[in-house]
Amino acid sequence: MPSLSQPLPPLSKDEYKQRVRELRTELVQLQHQVRKRKKPVIIVIAGDDRSGRHETINALSSWMDPRFLSINAYGPSQHEDDTRPFFWRFWRDLPAAGQIAIYLRDWTSSSLVQYLNGEISEKKLRKREQYIRNFEKKHTDDGALMIKCWLHISEEKLRERVAEVSDTPFFDKKDALALKNYPEAMKAIQQTIDATSTHDNHWYVINGDDDRNRNLQVGEIIRNQLQLWLSNGDREPEPMLAETYPSERININMDPEPEENRPDKKECKKKLKKLQTTLREQVVMLQKQGIPICIVFEGWDAAGKGGAVRRLVAPLDAGFYRIKPVAKPSEDEYARNYMWRFWREVPRNGEMVIFDRSWYGRVLVERVEGFASEKEWQRAFKEINDFEEQLTIHNAVVIKFWINISKEEQLRRFQERENTEYKKYKITEEDYRNRNRWDDYVLAVEDMIERTSTEEAPWSVINTDFKDKARVMVLETVVEAFKKKLDK
Repeated sequence: MPSLSQPLPPLSKDEYKQRVRELRTELVQLQHQVRKRKKPVIIVIAGDDRSGRHETINALSSWMDPRFLSINAYGPSQHEDDTRPFFWRFWRDLPAAGQIAIYLRDWTSSSLVQYLNGEISEKKLRKREQYIRNFEKKHTDDGALMIKCWLHISEEKLRERVAEVSDTPFFDKKDALALKNYPEAMKAIQQTIDATSTHDNHWYVINGDDDRNRNLQVGEIIRNQLQLWLSNGDREPEPMLAETYPSERININMDPEPEENRPDKKECKKKLKKLQTTLREQVVMLQKQGIPICIVFEGWDAAGKGGAVRRLVAPLDAGFYRIKPVAKPSEDEYARNYMWRFWREVPRNGEMVIFDRSWYGRVLVERVEGFASEKEWQRAFKEINDFEEQLTIHNAVVIKFWINISKEEQLRRFQERENTEYKKYKITEEDYRNRNRWDDYVLAVEDMIERTSTEEAPWSVINTDFKDKARVMVLETVVEAFKKKLDK
């Protein structure tokens, strides 16, 4: 069972009130300092059955300023939650910079409940623990503070509390199971607490037998950790472990494609139509099987991403897919971890989401233009691989395109846009500024492909200066990926 601090002597009501009065003043003052710090605070209140989690959160919410505090309480997953990866609902509710969020039934306790109820195997629980560590590290590396409290009660106290509600509407049949399975549950809890306690994100295990002491201990831990965090300033993230690159390095600098290689336009249209017919049939089958699809388009400015996307969705039911163009983050998005806006958009079961630019902006434009520090974009490779692995574990098809053209062809297309009335809006000074940093982008793209092309989420590089050929290549790749999924 989780190791406990020694039970504290019971507090009198008057002493409790006095200490709470002092504590709540400190907590409210600290909340305002958190707002100035402009980093989020994530507080997890988890624990055994009948350990007083709800009562503790009620106490905290009455002590703190509700304007800058959100409570995220999760029961059993709902249909909307089940249609997306496990961590989706927790990402969705992340606090903004300067805000504090309290989580009840968080990612760790939810995983334990699933395991103890037989919904996931021990092997899956061990894998989930790895994702938990990665999830928490992402946020603390990004400057957030995470405080995790596990409330534990003795078997004797659990029996006493179950007896108190046994003849009331508050009794739950799970209470009887909790008593019956107490030793086994405590063993599983201890193992998961140990596995998810790290240097920066460790668990505080608190004796929950006495209500007043429990509430005060949690409140004082939060106060102490806020004070320490606010006084220390931004910390240096732990060094990353050496990373094994999933794929070989490729050279994306291509020579202009000779005109004699230009494909026959009519032949391309014929191929495209045939591929679109196959694609439509595949998508119907994938939708019936509830398989989510995530397609990413990255590439040079004027490479033809938009045209490829239009040909891809042309034969499809508009209710089945969403196209998500990605621009610079909004103020609300900027106030959270950079992956927040992408987690919110992951496809539900049976849905296709097409990203016109994506989370790879962190290792491309943000890297090259200096919007992300070197440590931030270096961390991003592992964070992205972790994200995409969670998509594929949820049975999603993940297809990623880099649309590649020669530097000479890009210039020709820029000039064509400038001289075509209905295309002028597409060309900006930023396009030429990016072009001037071509070599920097080449290095970034080659790093990206080498470090994030995995077996389940590989990159497909479309190498051609001819748009018709590129569109056929894109659809061929998608059709082949869908066939592979349907054949499993």
